[in-house]
Amino acid sequence: MSKQVPDAPIRRCLDTEDGLGRLMGKRGLYRQILQRFLIDYSGSVPRMTLMLQAGDRTQAQREAHLLKGSAGLIGAQQVHDLSVLLENALAAGTDISTLLPFLDDAIKRLAVAIERVLPELPSEEESENEDGPINLHELLHKLSFLLNEGDGAAIDLVEQHAGLLAAALGVTAYEAVAAAAHAFDFETALDALYSAR
Repeated sequence: MSKQVPDAPIRRCLDTEDGLGRLMGKRGLYRQILQRFLIDYSGSVPRMTLMLQAGDRTQAQREAHLLKGSAGLIGAQQVHDLSVLLENALAAGTDISTLLPFLDDAIKRLAVAIERVLPELPSEEESENEDGPINLHELLHKLSFLLNEGDGAAIDLVEQHAGLLAAALGVTAYEAVAAAAHAFDFETALDALYSAR
């Protein structure tokens, strides 16, 4: 059986600088998203295993896609990279039986890393807004327009106003929009934005 995990240098389990950079340094928001990741994705491999046993590769591929985006958002580089491999393998119809244990192990190690870093992050995001008051309706309209146009400026907007968007949409919805946008999946990001509004 061919080896499915590449010999390239292994990236970090959790790169907090990368994750914070994607959220414009908003440590409280990063804490919330890390906690949400534990809730939403700790059981990803068992869920995908059940989907595959039921013959639903499409749903398993979607789960891998969501995991990839969310892992990328928080700086979980190893889980992100393995999710990319899994999603591609599922799309190609190739065997993924040897890849799932690698991913499951990476998620478990990531959970430990998240639990270790959570106490270092503030429980609430600072409420200051350095740019002054922002019209939320105009912000959401602009974001919708950019996503609909497939404009990469949507990513900058999502990052620049992370705190406001997370407060308005809810952390889970914001995470879905941001993860899809960072993966350049603007259609999914737009769907997530509309679902939250």
